Amino acid sequence: MPTHSITGRYPAHEAPGPVSRTGHVRHEGRASRAVRAVPVAGGVVLGLYAVFLAHDNGFSEGGGWVLGIVAGVIAAALGYAVIHERNRMITEVRAAAFGTLFGVSMGFLRSLSGASVLDSCFVGLAFGLGMGLASYYIFYWHEH
Repeated sequence: MPTHSITGRYPAHEAPGPVSRTGHVRHEGRASRAVRAVPVAGGVVLGLYAVFLAHDNGFSEGGGWVLGIVAGVIAAALGYAVIHERNRMITEVRAAAFGTLFGVSMGFLRSLSGASVLDSCFVGLAFGLGMGLASYYIFYWHEH
């Protein structure tokens, strides 16, 4: 029985070096379905909510939809980039990237509601710090 395994039911990591974070072999040529679906869903939700806020605060019908579509596409593209590159980042940088993306998105939505720039910055900072800390907690404990 390997010395690293307590019960013998699970295969132990016998070779020196880092253990895979995900616990399974990743195929480099293929992206998983979640890598594509999560940013698209987030972009759609952010875009539709941006359209709703824009219409409530004086934007024209076309202007609100253009703003929502552009905001959704940008958020989805940035979300895809962060999720796609997450395995190449150390824990702290990964948590900061997720926190920054979420904080900027929430600050932008707050600014569409008619709040001042300073208020939008504080809301974005608070949400970004919260998401960054929560992400760090999750990433750190799943790796260790």
